[in-house]
Amino acid sequence: MATRVKKSTTRPSLKAPPLALSKTAQPRQRKAQAASKSDVEREEPSLYGPDIGRRIRNLRHIKGLTLKDLAVRTFCSESMLSKVENGKAQVSLTLLHRIVHSLDITITALFSESRADQGVVTRAKERSTFRIDAKGSRLERLVPPNLGHLLEGNLHILEPGGGSDGILMHEGEEVGYVLSGALALTVSGVQYLLYAGDSFVYRSEEPHSYLNPGEVTTRVLWVSTPPTF
Repeated sequence: MATRVKKSTTRPSLKAPPLALSKTAQPRQRKAQAASKSDVEREEPSLYGPDIGRRIRNLRHIKGLTLKDLAVRTFCSESMLSKVENGKAQVSLTLLHRIVHSLDITITALFSESRADQGVVTRAKERSTFRIDAKGSRLERLVPPNLGHLLEGNLHILEPGGGSDGILMHEGEEVGYVLSGALALTVSGVQYLLYAGDSFVYRSEEPHSYLNPGEVTTRVLWVSTPPTF
């Protein structure tokens, strides 16, 4: 069945290359498999800091999991996970989501140190930020990164060509508002092209991915529950 593309009626002045219609998203096969190019980009510096592998390895040990156990749960090869844990390979956002889901934590928990709540207000210059792809796209946390919040809010700043770098599936619900630029959002195989002023909502269990298809930076206010980042 042909993929439907829904477009907003409001279109700012933005040069964007034609979008290829996405095919129906298929869940990943439930078996360990060799790492794909989207799981590792060896020529780029680490997106999440030099100690990400050490943190993953420590949490795996705390959970009592072998490298093989985690490989099966994340549909990734043992050799790839070993490289990630030893700092010899860069982990993609999609693989990181599978890892933290398998360890029954969130990305926030993976990076957070023990500390008190940061309070009601977070100043613009004090927000924690981290990269999510090799294009330079990043997230700015609107909700302080601790374990006590039911909501997760981030400002997604997507550079041209940047995005989720694969299909995501997890528990919860997400809502977003495009502040500027264009966003190609695919949910359950249907691709939607959104512009500034457009919003979206969907269940996170549905296969979803996103991409900035334009030539200028896209900014999206993104809120989800429960926290996954």
